[in-house]
Amino acid sequence: MAIGTVEFDLSMVSPESGEFLTARTYTVEGVENADGSLRQLSIGQLVMAICLNRASRLEIGVWDETQQKYVDGIIPLMEEMSATSAQLAALTEIENDILDGGANMDNINTSHVTYDGRDYTFYDFLVNVMKFSPSDVPTGFADASNTDLITLIESKMDEKNSFSQQKMIELQSLTNKRDQSYDMISNILKSLNTTMTGIVNNT
Repeated sequence: MAIGTVEFDLSMVSPESGEFLTARTYTVEGVENADGSLRQLSIGQLVMAICLNRASRLEIGVWDETQQKYVDGIIPLMEEMSATSAQLAALTEIENDILDGGANMDNINTSHVTYDGRDYTFYDFLVNVMKFSPSDVPTGFADASNTDLITLIESKMDEKNSFSQQKMIELQSLTNKRDQSYDMISNILKSLNTTMTGIVNNT
């Protein structure tokens, strides 16, 4: 029986009593019940199904209607951290180019940086991706004398580094919770195997 096909809402666990309520939806390969009850599942199967569902939710996250995407999950967090790393790399490239004097007299407008598979001019990246105020970004030549711009870039880099550290802590917490769910499944399987072995040996 493939427990991996089980699907149901965790709201079936009563927050007041902790008792199991009927699931809204569940599907176990070979076991289906039109009224949505869980009576055909053994305790071991039920606990494993709950743990697997919890692990899956921790990995995928929760659907956010406002943002139209999954959030607060391992995969969304990893995607956020990947995007942040790419932004930091682009900001570092821009800062280094400015400090080195730029490629030409219009480097902010004509020098390019790649982010998320797209090619941006320095100006477009800073204003449209990093959300700098257009008034803070010169439209022509920029070098080490543009201290205000350099300060803004470094401030944004510090902000992104802090964000990455925060998300890393969240990711570690979610990963630990996910691993605990898998450990519980493993322990249940070991317990069931021990029980079955004992029954066979006693027959």
